[in-house]
Amino acid sequence: MEFQDQVVLVTGGSKGIGKAVAMLAAKRGAAVIIVGRSLGALNDTADEIRAATGARLVTVAGDVADADTAIRAVAQARDHFGRLDVVANIAGAFPTALLEDTTEADFAETIDINLKGTFLMCREALPYLRQQGWGAIVNMSSTAARFPTPGLSVYGASKAGVEAFTRAIANEAAPHIRVNAVSAGPTMTETVAALMAVDQTGAVDAVTKSLPLARLADPDEIAEAVLFLASSRASFITGQILQANGGGIMA
Repeated sequence: MEFQDQVVLVTGGSKGIGKAVAMLAAKRGAAVIIVGRSLGALNDTADEIRAATGARLVTVAGDVADADTAIRAVAQARDHFGRLDVVANIAGAFPTALLEDTTEADFAETIDINLKGTFLMCREALPYLRQQGWGAIVNMSSTAARFPTPGLSVYGASKAGVEAFTRAIANEAAPHIRVNAVSAGPTMTETVAALMAVDQTGAVDAVTKSLPLARLADPDEIAEAVLFLASSRASFITGQILQANGGGIMA
């Protein structure tokens, strides 16, 4: 129950890694705010988490690339729970396309969700965390930020931006607020499973074959890394990119 009496805000919380983070935080005592585009999916996830944990939970439907979503999410923490302890920016777009097949709309959506969405939520939450005098932010990166993979050029660029952004705001937020990121390897989410069924670039298969552990991660494994960085166990860690990638990148 290491998050007992804490409030954890999770973007992309209705499915995949975000859902796993929200569920695990709730199991460890947190009240949870989940943010996502689909109100129906959010409500289904909220019902599932409540049934499994009995946790207090609030949903916020909206696009993370819209500043209003971040404003409403932080306001929910303040109005419903009176505090905000952890922000986990998990929402992400994961397109796979070779460069010549990538449209400007694809590029804009990927940058908007992965990088702008992280920026907006951090910008809105940081003043509240400062006022509170405590908090942790965990952003979501990917091995694609460092591992050049055909079909993931725009995605990798967006995540490289997340890593640079994380290190910069870790300096700004110190000493009372810690900011880190998890660089996830290929993970068997609903989105990845669907892409694997139709992808013609071989991107996911190429990355998986390169891993010493020779498998995709389970979303719960990435959630464990996120909540480690959010917890008091990581109290002297900030500005770091934790590699949870099956050995795909070794320091």
